[in-house]
Amino acid sequence: MYQLEIPVNLDVEAVVKWLRLGRTSARLEEAARELAKTARKIARPKAIYKISHSRIIDSTTVDIDGTIFTSKVLNKLLRNRDTVYPFIATVGKELEELPISPKDMMMNFALDGIKTVVLVNAVDYLAQYVREKNNIPKSALLNPGEVEDWRITEQKPLFSLFKDTESRIGVSLTSGGVMKPIKSRSGIVFPNDTGFLSCQICTQLKCPGRRAKYDPELQKQYLA
Repeated sequence: MYQLEIPVNLDVEAVVKWLRLGRTSARLEEAARELAKTARKIARPKAIYKISHSRIIDSTTVDIDGTIFTSKVLNKLLRNRDTVYPFIATVGKELEELPISPKDMMMNFALDGIKTVVLVNAVDYLAQYVREKNNIPKSALLNPGEVEDWRITEQKPLFSLFKDTESRIGVSLTSGGVMKPIKSRSGIVFPNDTGFLSCQICTQLKCPGRRAKYDPELQKQYLA
């Protein structure tokens, strides 16, 4: 198991763009800029990952280090992939502890966007790190709950691949399957030279984090 302390790469303009503020509120934009500067100083994103072995069992089931996962999409993506890299990443508790009143909706909206950008950047950093350390030319990743047939409940078996996640990076999984801190992400990085992005088969068309156009035909292929 490997642990990473991830450098904070937080572009203030990227935060403003993520929030899609436009001309709606000069005050909100200024608040977002100030919060982003603070976040850049105090955020301590972290991640853990491990090198695991995967084995296809049938058309919907994958065995990773003896733990069973059920998903047609994951199954297709991991065919002929003996080595995969499960991970858990988080923005950390520092941003969660900023003294912002729950009643201040504007500041909480800005902070939520900032934490999302920090998390996205942290996962990107992790994926690049895994590629470089393991001589992988290209990779893709998938998260439980990100596509319709790999349910969020599969975070539980994914967490079982790791030990002491809370003491290592401060992330825990509730009995209801929710990660704490909320702005955390679990998933699997794997070699992939097709340019696959989960956005291509995700039906949440208005997602602000969309990185690729939805492709219904590709979705049919993965769910067939």
